[in-house]
Amino acid sequence: MSCIVAKDIMHPRVSLPAKMAGYELVEKLMSPYPALPVVDDDHRVLGVVSEYDVLTALKEGRTIHEFSAESLMTCGHAEHGACDKPITVMPETAIEDIVDLFIHRNLTILPVVENGKLVGIISRKNIINALAEKGFWPEHEFQKRV
Repeated sequence: MSCIVAKDIMHPRVSLPAKMAGYELVEKLMSPYPALPVVDDDHRVLGVVSEYDVLTALKEGRTIHEFSAESLMTCGHAEHGACDKPITVMPETAIEDIVDLFIHRNLTILPVVENGKLVGIISRKNIINALAEKGFWPEHEFQKRV
């Protein structure tokens, strides 16, 4: 097992305020991230808005002035759009658990929370970039498969 955890690969806190209007939201999603966490005034994660969520709103005929971050956000659970327990990880969450969440939940980013507040985010690209860093993944942690 690897000793790599969320805090080793996360990026600093980047988020969308819940009341952020559609035009501002679209500008913020022009970042390198395909999705961003939605937070309240205390930086507690409420959900996530992805590029897919914006495209879905446009497909539904909503204009950029008819949605906000909170109206588009989802929580990461496939069963529903938003709930009071969005999928997040803690700074000490093992990389294997993070990869499992990305694969089994089909997520684009994972908010990292500590003491209930957003401290960073992890995208699938963060994991791929960590793989490319020489020495980041010690060879003794892998078994050759035949």
